Amino acid sequence: MTLRLLCLLAALVLGFAAPVRAESLKPVPESLYPELEYLLTVPQGSADLAPDKLNAIVSFVAATPQGVSMSMRDRDKAAGAFHSFSLRGNLARVVDYAYNPDIPVYVTMPSSVRDQEWLDPATRDDLKSLSRAVEQGGSFQLRGREREIITPDANTGGYYAYRQDRAMAVFPGPTGPVLVSVACQNEPSDIGRKGLVVGPDSDWNYLYSAETGLTKTGLGWVDSYMYQAYSVLVLVSDTEAGVVRVGSFKWLNAGWAKVNMVKQMHIVNGIKRFAADFKAVLESPRLPQAGELAAMYRDLQGDSPENLRAQVAPYLDAIAAGGSSSSLAGPFKKLLTSGEYLRDMSREEMVKIVLKEFLKQRLGRQTLIQVARAGATGTAHP
Repeated sequence: MTLRLLCLLAALVLGFAAPVRAESLKPVPESLYPELEYLLTVPQGSADLAPDKLNAIVSFVAATPQGVSMSMRDRDKAAGAFHSFSLRGNLARVVDYAYNPDIPVYVTMPSSVRDQEWLDPATRDDLKSLSRAVEQGGSFQLRGREREIITPDANTGGYYAYRQDRAMAVFPGPTGPVLVSVACQNEPSDIGRKGLVVGPDSDWNYLYSAETGLTKTGLGWVDSYMYQAYSVLVLVSDTEAGVVRVGSFKWLNAGWAKVNMVKQMHIVNGIKRFAADFKAVLESPRLPQAGELAAMYRDLQGDSPENLRAQVAPYLDAIAAGGSSSSLAGPFKKLLTSGEYLRDMSREEMVKIVLKEFLKQRLGRQTLIQVARAGATGTAHP
C-alpha cells in the first residue's frame, strides 16, 4: 500500500475537519512529561498516588486558559495531544453526576460513551465514597478495570469496545479539590463495527450494528482497531472563582494493519466533542437533580421489556421516517423498517434511549419522543 493511499484512507477513516494544522500547535512544557509518565504507572500499580508528584501538572492546568490545544510527543507509537476547557460551578457538582455510580456515564458524556461498566462490582461500590471526599475536602483513591464502548465516529460510523485500567484520585489543591482520572488501554479493542450518527452529532442519536467494518461508503471492508490509548484528565477547582479548570492529555493509536491513522488534531477534535457536551449538560440550569436522574435510571432498569419497547418504538420510527436512504447508511434502513433493530435491542440499550430522551427533554433540547415518567406503557409519544 502506497504512502499516498495510506494518507488518503487516514483522511477518510479519521476525517474530522481540522481548523488548526498540527504544525501550528505549541508543545506542552517538557517539565510535564515525568509527571505524566508517573501517572500512567498508577492504574496498574499498587502504591497510592502521591499528590506532591503532580505539582507541575496541577499548576499547568490551573493556569492554562480554556480552549487551548497543544501537541504532545508520541508515546508507544500513539499520537498525543492536549486540550483545556473549564466548567462553571464546583467539583462537587461534577462528581455528583459524572462520577456517580448510580448514574450511567453516557448522561454527562452522551456523544462520547455508549456504555461503561466496572468489571469488579466492588469498584462501583467504592466509587460511592468519592462524593463525600470532595465535599469534606479530603482524599480519595480508586483503581479498577472497566469495559467501555464509545459512540460512532461522526465521519466513518465506526465504534469500538475495549477494556482498560483506570485510577482515580481526589486530593486538596492550592485553590480547592483536585480530581485526577487516568486510563490505560494496553490491549487492542474489539474489531471496529458499523454504527451511525443520525443527524447532527449534538442531537445524540446513534445507531449500532453487529457488522464489522466502517459505515462510510467504500470502507465497509476495513478491519479497524484501537490498538492503544492513554488518557489523563485533570480537574482543578478554583472555589473562590466558582470554576473548575480541566486539562485533557490523551494518546491514541488506532487504524488497521497495525498502522496508526491518528493525527494530533483528530485527538484534539475528539476532546472538543467530549468537552462540548460535558459542559452543556453540567452547566445547564435545567439539569435535573442527581437524585432524580438516579431514580429515573433505577425505575427504567426495573421496567418490563414490553414497556421499554413500547417507549422506544416511536423513537426508532421517527429515525426511520426522518432519515433518507442516504443518511441511513449501511445496514440500518433495513434493520429499522423490518423491526429487527427493535427486536434485538438489549434492555440496557432501550433504557439508555429513554433516559437520554428524558434528559434532552429536561434540558430543552430537541427530542424524538416525550418521556413523562419511567415504568409506564404509553408514556412516550412521537
